[in-house]
Amino acid sequence: MKKIILIAMVIISSAFGVSEYAGTSGMTFLKIDFSPRASALGDASVGYANGPDGLLSNPAAMSFERDLSVGTSFGSLYAGISSGYLVAQKGFSFGKLGLSTRFVSYGTMDRTDEQGNVVGDFGSTDLAISLLYSREIVDHLAVGFAPFFASSSIDTFVSTALGLDFGAMFKFQRGRGHVGLAVKNLGGQLSGYVEKKDTLATTLSLGTSYRLEGLPVYALAQGDYCRDSGFSGGFGLELIGLKPLYIRAGYRIRPKVSGDLAEGESLNGLTAGFGLKYNGIYADYSFQHYGVLGFTHKFAVAYDGFASH
Repeated sequence: MKKIILIAMVIISSAFGVSEYAGTSGMTFLKIDFSPRASALGDASVGYANGPDGLLSNPAAMSFERDLSVGTSFGSLYAGISSGYLVAQKGFSFGKLGLSTRFVSYGTMDRTDEQGNVVGDFGSTDLAISLLYSREIVDHLAVGFAPFFASSSIDTFVSTALGLDFGAMFKFQRGRGHVGLAVKNLGGQLSGYVEKKDTLATTLSLGTSYRLEGLPVYALAQGDYCRDSGFSGGFGLELIGLKPLYIRAGYRIRPKVSGDLAEGESLNGLTAGFGLKYNGIYADYSFQHYGVLGFTHKFAVAYDGFASH
């Protein structure tokens, strides 16, 4: 049954389409997967969202983690753009609570006058703050919710939004893997850059992970449907037999540029990275190739070695 689920996800992920709502959503930075581990695995993390930053991929994942953990990350994206997060989660008798802050900084840009003369500079930043809750409702099955506030600023102009993420995760016995479901970015703008307010880029994701029989390897697959960009998907493999070193590789399905720029698209979608875990300390690195835009690099450190009470 588990292998059938994995094969089904591979088929779903192979489908690709374009939505009629392309370009109509606000706060598109919310679609970024900020976790280096997820990024290295082709963003196929909804069904494999473990570790201190797993709550970013699926809020239900907190229920299968330690009672207390914290983590942070920094990513160097294309064209001078950077991103990162801070996360924390704590277990209580009524479930797990978490808090996350995600940001994207677009650096500084030239400010010009009507004649095109540079007269200064300005910045642009995106920010999202989420409060998360998860609970194991029956053995091996957890659900989670994450209401969030998001803001996006360009110079003196600010847009704000409220939204909600929902997740569910089923954990196979003996650590063989997971099946995960996430519905993200339900909501809309409170204020926009213009009078019109947009809905958010609502995304439905279904993913699974399974430890291959007789091998120290987890195989992952995920299918996604986003309201404004249609179908996409990802695949990943994580080698766990070299502990404390974890080797990761994957592929992310996404549209490719055609025409004169097509030559730079040959590696588009390739992902890889590695992680170290020792005495509760996590260190992760990943890169993704975005075709003509080049590589992105993400780094993270986390700690979940706190004693349980």
